[in-house]
Amino acid sequence: MNTLNQVKAGNAATVVKIHGEGALRRRVMDMGITKGVEVLVRKVAPLGDPMEVTVRGYELTIRKEDGKNIIITPITPIKPIPSMTLIVDEGAGK
Repeated sequence: MNTLNQVKAGNAATVVKIHGEGALRRRVMDMGITKGVEVLVRKVAPLGDPMEVTVRGYELTIRKEDGKNIIITPITPIKPIPSMTLIVDEGAGK
């Protein structure tokens, strides 16, 4: 079971479920972290806590302890397309 606190900086994930009860669950959901939302982990503090994430277009800082309650599915990074060089034959068509 993957949780948000396990995601490395620069990687993204989709929220599958939020564990916890009462105030903890409500606080996480009030911050915009809900089922199906994409979360990008931007930075992790030098000692590992807290972590900065981008959710719904804004930046948010959460504790790793809260991240343990957020079940995720990692998003596979998209590989960049190699750059292409266009060769133009200026003598063509003469």
